[in-house]
Amino acid sequence: MGVAISGWRLARSVSVLGQLGVVSGTALDVLLARRLQDGDPDGDIRRAVAAFPVPAVAQWVLDAYYVPGGLDADAMYRPVPRHTVASSSRLVELTVLANFVEVWLAKEGHPGRVGINYLKKIDLPLPASMYGALLAGVDDVLVGAGSPAEIPALLRALARHEDVTLSTKVQLARSDEDLGTVAFSPRGVFGSSTVASFGSLRVPRMTAIVASVDLAAGLAADPVTRPDGFVVEGPSAGGHNAPPRGPRRIDAEGQPVYDDRDVVDIEQIVALGLPVWLAGSYGSPSRLLEALALGAAGIQVGTAFAYCDESGMSPALRQAALTALDEGSLKVRADWRASPTGFPFHVAELPQTWTDPAAVAERAPVCDLGVLRSPYRTDAGEVDYRCPAEPLPAYLRKGGREANVEGRVCLCNALFATAGHPSRRRGGVVEPPLLTSGSDLAPVVELLRRRREASGAAAGEASYAPRYSAADVITYLLCG
Repeated sequence: MGVAISGWRLARSVSVLGQLGVVSGTALDVLLARRLQDGDPDGDIRRAVAAFPVPAVAQWVLDAYYVPGGLDADAMYRPVPRHTVASSSRLVELTVLANFVEVWLAKEGHPGRVGINYLKKIDLPLPASMYGALLAGVDDVLVGAGSPAEIPALLRALARHEDVTLSTKVQLARSDEDLGTVAFSPRGVFGSSTVASFGSLRVPRMTAIVASVDLAAGLAADPVTRPDGFVVEGPSAGGHNAPPRGPRRIDAEGQPVYDDRDVVDIEQIVALGLPVWLAGSYGSPSRLLEALALGAAGIQVGTAFAYCDESGMSPALRQAALTALDEGSLKVRADWRASPTGFPFHVAELPQTWTDPAAVAERAPVCDLGVLRSPYRTDAGEVDYRCPAEPLPAYLRKGGREANVEGRVCLCNALFATAGHPSRRRGGVVEPPLLTSGSDLAPVVELLRRRREASGAAAGEASYAPRYSAADVITYLLCG
């Protein structure tokens, strides 16, 4: 879920309660650097860093980013280099360590299963990221936002500490064969003797997140690409969604219009013989029973957990959203333009976020994180990187079209702000957050109602702060 919303604390809480807790694998290198610069007040991050099996890497990362007591309130974060098709060795080491840390903390002290969710769209750091997760003993790897056809073989090779390559789409490629490649060599990064000391790694279960029967059937048909299961995600799920099939259509509010062509035949996917979990408005007891009746193994729930106590969302933002939900005023819409990826993206409308024009009026466009940059081929034949949310002159200079820029949000900076680690600029400007959420908020409203009744607080009581826990979510789903 986004950046750090489903962090190690939430995943650990869910896993301890007997379910699969999943951490977000997005931009963990930047997240680790910012947590350390914020002072790591509880010492959790440093404890996990100390467990990394390459002490020299752990030490240079601490030397580079750890700030005892945290940065001053107006200080800017030390930047993390941006990934390319040939990222620097230090960035690769940081990426492996960061993914290790997130999974290690989620798994610490209990036998439950922990997974990590990656976006195929963000493929430049993927091999190094997955290797770090494997070193920490991750149980499940989930991949969506693109075809994960290469991932099963990649995971098997990484578990054997083999050199791997992953293809990446290069815009303006001169032919179908003119694609980029991301290479990762465990021995090249850490040395043969060090890698030998890691011992054998367990191959995690790999789950493909899909939105069509065609993709699921194609993946399942080939032993090389066949995953261990599927998550079938509908268009009401939070974050990015697959666009509607057929000609692009929008409603009066600019939201994408889906029709019968976008309805996934669950029975056909179940018939492929692999476990299936359903996502997108399935976060209630009745929808869980419906999923099981269709032959699914269970459901994937994001929205209800995104608003819970253990979520990595900024506490102030979470409280503002829960108060609006409690009052019945929070609105979530699917936005065609917000995400630089071009995929529909669900956003919640809240003051002081990217949906509030006043909150972004002083913001100058900047692309300093670059997580969603896309590789493209220049006229000179070289690979460069661009994003429609970057400063307009730079984007146009790289061959981008001005029509692609209108309405775009710098999701990289916005989602770090949502997780409580906002970039700070000169002049006191702080990056505003953007809250992404599934559109089915009825389960969250019900959880708030139950918690309020249990507390004895009256509806509308000013002193009561709406809240609920991850345990409340699981009890609600399993016990009704």
